[in-house]
Amino acid sequence: DSWPANASGGSSAFRNLALTNQGRLVQTGASLRGKLDTTPKPRFLAIIEDYLYRELKALGVEDAVANESRLQVFREVFSTIIDDFKTYKPLLAAIKNEYEIMLTHLNDKVIDLEPLRQQLVLLSEQCDKKLMQYRKEEREEISLLKEEKRRLQQTIRQLTNQNQNLETNIQRLQEEVASQYQLYRRELDARKLLINDANDLRNQQEKRIEDKEGIDEQGMKKEDPIMMRIALKQARKDLNGALAKITHMEANYNDVVPRRDFVALEAKSGECLQRIKELQIVNDNQSQEIEQLRTQNENFKEDVQRLQREKDELNMKNENIHDEMTPRPSWDLAGEVIDGGAERWMNVSVNKTSQEKLVLLLNEFTGGNDDDGSGNLSQTTTIPEQLSPRGEGEQVPFHLRSSRSVKNRRLTRRDVAVLIQEIWTERRISDKQDGRTKSLSEFIYEFFRNRYGNHNTAVEMGYNLDYSCKRFKHNENCQLFYHILSGEADEDIYHYTKNLIEQLADRIIKESETHPNGTVTADAFHNMLTKYLPNKTPSDISELVAAAEKEQPNTEQLSVAKLFSVDDEDNYGEFIRVLKRHLNEDKQNYA
Repeated sequence: DSWPANASGGSSAFRNLALTNQGRLVQTGASLRGKLDTTPKPRFLAIIEDYLYRELKALGVEDAVANESRLQVFREVFSTIIDDFKTYKPLLAAIKNEYEIMLTHLNDKVIDLEPLRQQLVLLSEQCDKKLMQYRKEEREEISLLKEEKRRLQQTIRQLTNQNQNLETNIQRLQEEVASQYQLYRRELDARKLLINDANDLRNQQEKRIEDKEGIDEQGMKKEDPIMMRIALKQARKDLNGALAKITHMEANYNDVVPRRDFVALEAKSGECLQRIKELQIVNDNQSQEIEQLRTQNENFKEDVQRLQREKDELNMKNENIHDEMTPRPSWDLAGEVIDGGAERWMNVSVNKTSQEKLVLLLNEFTGGNDDDGSGNLSQTTTIPEQLSPRGEGEQVPFHLRSSRSVKNRRLTRRDVAVLIQEIWTERRISDKQDGRTKSLSEFIYEFFRNRYGNHNTAVEMGYNLDYSCKRFKHNENCQLFYHILSGEADEDIYHYTKNLIEQLADRIIKESETHPNGTVTADAFHNMLTKYLPNKTPSDISELVAAAEKEQPNTEQLSVAKLFSVDDEDNYGEFIRVLKRHLNEDKQNYA
């Protein structure tokens, strides 16, 4: 008998399936309005099904979950069916054999890779622990050294300031001593001048006396010689008396000065002596202070020398520690690998410590940074756990039509970039085979539906892709994909640029194969670009060659294949970025 074509005279195309209480699938006819179709099955099919359900129930593997025992039961059932179908037995046996070969191959590969995976996980954990331990020790040692350095610098500054103050005091005291000595010299000179003035006055007085005596002798009358002799004798007598008196005066009053001058000089001398005594006391005190300061200065010099020796020892230890530790990283190299290039890295890492730069770089690789629109990275932006639905209206893109909130899978930037690259690859293949019959939004929905097998997951991935593209808008590929998806840009922009770069790559790489190892000089590469890009100006060609040399700075020959190479995120090097910018400028100028 042939079942179910012989039952009810109907076609099997109009039958539906229903699940019985015993967990079996039976058909319901269209004319039975949902009632179970009790048309008997072929005996062989019923026997096979009974055997299958019994074995599954006996082994406890009734649920449709991957299991070796469940697979073995189906293998036996399938082998029985193959043996019963004599006509199709060779084909079915070949199909089964291919599946068995592939399953065996995959199992062997999984078994071979399992020890490597475990070893890799163990090695990764050990490396992470060692790295964290080294970093912790390094941070503690550096902190202690920095604190010791700051303390020593503070001590040196204090000692330097004290030394400067002492030198200032010494200089001030020396100036005061010099001033007092100058006053003392002036007083001594004034005393000598007074003595000289007194001597001059005495000499003048003697001269006047002598002159007066001469006038008297000349004025006397010479009438009587006796009187003249008497007068002469008397004059001589007076002269002797005067000379004796003068001699007495000279002997007794040689150093005598006028009383008023003496009183004035005595008062002034007393003041000067008192001032000298005070200055002498001050000078003695200052001398003692200077001696103390000199002693302190010597002590400070010894302390400074000791601190200098300690500083030199610490510097030597610091250099040894730096030699033993990992050298400080060159943070400028990070600008060559993150999105936005060196300019964006310089903006987001300004005034950041090494720890903060490391956190920024790790967050950039894992997708933990959000761009606030000004080129700065925000690490405090709250990432929602659920993405709000946008409805099911016609104005909503096809891949986002949902009335339920979806889970935010927190896709990293790399996940988004790889996903976009896979979508573009499938899109180009589809366009070549069937032409472009669907919008990009519809194609994305079908892409996720085919990959994950259900509508809810496809919509969830669509929302996550849309949210991640907006989140990583600083990435050139994410930004272009989002603009095309939202209708702000034409899809042909991507395909035109991609096709043009691929055509240029094919031609230049094919021509470079005539050179050794596929490498060319800068001049030869310049000629190739001029040949295949005739619309470019000489300055544009020179800029492209300079970008290629910058991308490969350590080689005299340019590897053409590396210049056009692309990773799984659809990222190119500096040469392709400059070429894309030129193409965009050409399109804008044309528009």
